[in-house]
Amino acid sequence: MRPAGHAAPGALAAFRSIALGTALVAMAVAAAGCSVAPPEVMSVSARLVVVAVSPDGGTDERLSLFASVSDEDGVDDIDYLYIVHDGDELCWTLTGETWQRSEEGSSIWLGSNSLDAPGTTIPRGQYRVVIVDKAGERAEQLISLKAPATDSYAVPAVSIQGTNVVIDSAYPTNTAFFLDTGGNVTLTVAVQNGTTPLDALWAKGQWRTSSDYIAVYGLDPAAETGFFSWKICLPD
Repeated sequence: MRPAGHAAPGALAAFRSIALGTALVAMAVAAAGCSVAPPEVMSVSARLVVVAVSPDGGTDERLSLFASVSDEDGVDDIDYLYIVHDGDELCWTLTGETWQRSEEGSSIWLGSNSLDAPGTTIPRGQYRVVIVDKAGERAEQLISLKAPATDSYAVPAVSIQGTNVVIDSAYPTNTAFFLDTGGNVTLTVAVQNGTTPLDALWAKGQWRTSSDYIAVYGLDPAAETGFFSWKICLPD
């Protein structure tokens, strides 16, 4: 997972400046007599993710947030996605170059799996999700992040024994992530606690040529929080 970038305190001033600029663009388009179709935020999905940042148990919190968006001029007309926490003066700015895009049926989702913030925790409470299109038209939706404190939670423990992966996770749902040397995900597959042959996760030993590391993501649905293990090297 790759951080999409964040802005530290003071970023709200820049966000307000951009918002003013987009408003001026919208006024200019209206003055030219062109019709403008505003974008819409249809739905927002947000989850806290605790990520192992060292093999000795160090962790960092990240925010996974995606917005289902719509625009009569096409989703490609959307220029910016802002995620704003006014209380802590945080603002993440995502564009077509930095957001992740996924399609589920007729729904198009834009966002990031790994929004980082200063320090090791993500602020709880109210967020504003704002999208702005090329004409300066915008839409906004409020959400609330209610995840618990994660100090007492552990990420899944993962080890390799021969050509088996051994998983010790406290969470009911777990997913194995195979990654290449660049950290790119090459396969995800559901996995159970205990010992599992790697060939059972990726048939015909394809993990040998298509990946270099494995990590495990555990989900606690009651806490609405995910937990990502430290990645470990796969055997040769």
